Amino acid sequence: MKPVKLLLLIVMFLFTGFHLVAQPHTLLQDFSGYQDGNYLVLRWTFRSGTLCEGTRVERSTDGLMYTEIGRIPGFCGNPDSPITYTFTDSIPGVNTVNYYRLELGNYGFTTGIPVEFLKTGNNGFLVFSNQAGQTDIYFNNIPGRKGTAVIYSSDGKRIMEAGIDGKHLSLPNAQISSGVYLLLLAFSDNTSVSGNIVIP
Repeated sequence: MKPVKLLLLIVMFLFTGFHLVAQPHTLLQDFSGYQDGNYLVLRWTFRSGTLCEGTRVERSTDGLMYTEIGRIPGFCGNPDSPITYTFTDSIPGVNTVNYYRLELGNYGFTTGIPVEFLKTGNNGFLVFSNQAGQTDIYFNNIPGRKGTAVIYSSDGKRIMEAGIDGKHLSLPNAQISSGVYLLLLAFSDNTSVSGNIVIP
């Protein structure tokens, strides 16, 4: 690449937010994962006309060292049209990020992808607070589902309301004083989760 073109790409990255997105593998058009209850589900789609023999699924706790957790034998892909596969991990690492990659026959490994697994218990969410006053709330959510988080004081006063898009909500440092509060998560599909949280 000529120096002028390289410099132009760097300038575009710094000033316009332009970025390059790594493809999971040349044989695939997508590779993703999501939580479904107590499981993590992986989903990948082979491009039309791509074939390989056998697929191995590997998991890692750090994104570096992987262990095989499953295998799909036989030919994968389709010579005429895209084809999608799914794989369910029934024993992922709990309350952490799990990393997954695929080995596509003799065509090597995909890029690893991170998939978070949260086991939220009876209340449906987890609350973590650090000594600096930062509080983070984690909860299960369906990909793409939006909603609203509302925090009430013990006497029923509305303390805070925020939109949620994903499965994580951060409370600004020291915005809410120490105490017991009621948290209500109301989602766009008319489902909700509520329970008490403790801010130390």
